[in-house]
Order: sequence, then C-alpha cells, then structure tokens
Amino acid sequence: MKSFTWDDKNIYIIMEYCCGGDLSKYIQKYGRVPEQRVLYFLQHLASALKFLREQSVVHMDLKPHNLLLHKDSNGKYILKVADFGFAQYMSEEDGCSLRGSPLYMAPEVLRGAHDARADLWSVGVILYECLFGRAPYSSNTFKELIDKIERRAPIEIPRNSSISEGCKDLLLRLLQHDPDDRISYEEFFSHEYLDLEHMPNKENYERAVSLIKRAVELDGAGRLQEAFEAYRDSLRFLVPVVHSETDAVRRGALTAKLTRYMERAEELKSMLRGDSRASAERAADVTSHCCGAARQVQRGAPLLANGPGTDAAPVRELPGAGAEPAEEPPEAGVPCEGGRDAVTSPTARPAAGSRLRRLLTWQATPPLLDNNDSSITDGDKKHKGKPNDNPTDACKIT
Repeated sequence: MKSFTWDDKNIYIIMEYCCGGDLSKYIQKYGRVPEQRVLYFLQHLASALKFLREQSVVHMDLKPHNLLLHKDSNGKYILKVADFGFAQYMSEEDGCSLRGSPLYMAPEVLRGAHDARADLWSVGVILYECLFGRAPYSSNTFKELIDKIERRAPIEIPRNSSISEGCKDLLLRLLQHDPDDRISYEEFFSHEYLDLEHMPNKENYERAVSLIKRAVELDGAGRLQEAFEAYRDSLRFLVPVVHSETDAVRRGALTAKLTRYMERAEELKSMLRGDSRASAERAADVTSHCCGAARQVQRGAPLLANGPGTDAAPVRELPGAGAEPAEEPPEAGVPCEGGRDAVTSPTARPAAGSRLRRLLTWQATPPLLDNNDSSITDGDKKHKGKPNDNPTDACKIT
C-alpha cells in the first residue's frame, strides 16, 4: 500500500502498480517456464516467505494469480506476493478453518487442522506448475480434485522432464502430504538449490565487485591461495547475476569477464595443487626451469605452469603481442648460471621457489568488475526513454 484517502462514501487505497501482470498469465503464455527463470522467481517468493515467517504470518492462499510481476525499465522481473485476504497471524490455537484455493491447498487444510507449513505445500504446487505447465492435481471438476487430495494420489515427475537433481529434490520434499514429512522452513530457506545467500540482487552484485577487486590485488601480489579463495567466493555471487541479466550487451560483457575469472581460478588451483605435491627432487631443477621460463616470457612464447614434477595445467599464452601487461614480467635477474643473480636486493633475497612462483603466475591481470557492468544496479535510476516511448511497453509480458 502506497497511501490511502477517503470521501463521504468511500475509502480509497492506493496500491503499488505491478505492470507485468501475474505469474498465472506468465505460465499461460510460456507453458513450461525454463528452470533457470523458475529458480529466479522461486528465490523472490522464498525471500517474501522468509519475511512473513519472521513476522509469524502465514499467507494461506499462495497461487500464481497472487504472485504479481513488476517489470523494470531494463526488462527485469521482480516477483511480489499479493492478496493477503486469507492471511493470519499463526498461534497454537489457530488452524481450524478452511481457507485458500483448493488446487494449491495443502491436504491438511481440507482436514481442518493446519499450520504455517501449509504455505510450503502451495510453494511446491506453484513450482510444479511453472516447470511442467500444470498443477500436480489438475482436474476437470472440483469433486475430482478433492478426491485426489483426500486419497493422497501419488505426485510424479513427468518422465520427459529434464530438471536438475537439486530442483527435483526440493520439489518432492515440498509436496509431501504429511506436514511432518514435508521440508521445514529452516531446511527450505537453506536448501542448496534455492541458494538464497547468493541470489541475484544489487547487494550481492556489489559483493562480487568487491571480491573480484580483492582477488586481482592478491593475485598481483603473488598471494595465490588467498587470490584463489577470493575468485571462488566472487563467482558464487556473480554467476546468478549473469544468468539473470536481461541486457544482451551487458550479458555478453559479463560472460566474458566471468569466463576469465573462472579460467584464472582454475589456473591458480592447478598451481596450488602442484605446489602441494612438490618434492625435494624438484628443488634441484628450479633454477634451470626458471631461467628457461624467463626467456619464454621475453620472446612472448606461452608460459607453462607445469614445472618439473607437477601435473598442473598450462597457463594460456599471454594476450596480444606487444600488449602492455598490468604487471612487469620478471627481469633478467632471475637465477641462472648456477643460481647467481644479476640483480640482487640490498636486503634478504627471496627463495628461489618464491621467485619461480611469481614468474609462473605472471600474466595479464584479469579485468575488474564495475557497478555499471550489470543492469541490476540500475534499479534506482529513472528510465530514460525517447519522447515517443510508450511507458507501458516495458510492462508487457515478454
């Protein structure tokens, strides 16, 4: 509710306008919704339920008609829960009245004894309908529907479905007839498939930007283990954002950066694995290998990460002959000719293994992320349309 007013005859409630229609119309248009989009909607619904749970409120009438879709200027949908006409504060004494839409109603509601877990069944029915284009107990008559619910007709996943195992696990745990066997709210919110912690939103994208910046800095400083962990953590926030990006140009640019971060994380993982397997025999080969690698860098040849005694994957060729690297490659002072340096430090010299690691891990620095790389940060910006733009065009279901 945005506001309210009244006159002598009526009270007027000013509500938020969700211009994308509701989830029911979306399902009618597409039939089976792609699983990645279903997960996006499910995360929004779960976030709303988590808030209701914190307020001890149960909705009691969750269905696609009551899930409204707002479409922003970038074409990104935001799902919002509406119609709290049957909602109530739950207590131990509540739960003895029949309420809600039968097609999405939990079996225990028909028996007149229910609690907040009834909403989880409804979530399962909505999830099923999004994935397969129909509710699990779709019926031609009300009597047929009630009969299926009362005799607990088995709910089966269509044979031709291609949903992921995580999605299947969550779906079947939501659609348990006995509420004691059904997934709990705590298990639902923490389910690995749902992954609310990393759902695509502005805050999580900003976390990804910060983590990538830290990863690149650590990478450049040669702190490989910490850099690997920062890349890994950033990808957990960034991958969902890329999946949800609606702007084709930005999606392409984000995908390119994401690919580079994944490649670099794999390179660091291979190098760290090689370090952990290093043996005493490898130390004898350090100086000769380092010297040869330095000459490769100077010639612009590919630099291999798999030194003697390792099984690490090779690092890709340095990009662009003549391209200026973000960090200067090692100079001619690497240990050669029996391990003697042409350039020495006035203080204690780093160990040969440390210099080798810096040499083998040097390459063009991965690009940084920016807040403007994703449309997810545009939510607070006003839409700058052309003078003749129809403001309702962006609100149509597409």
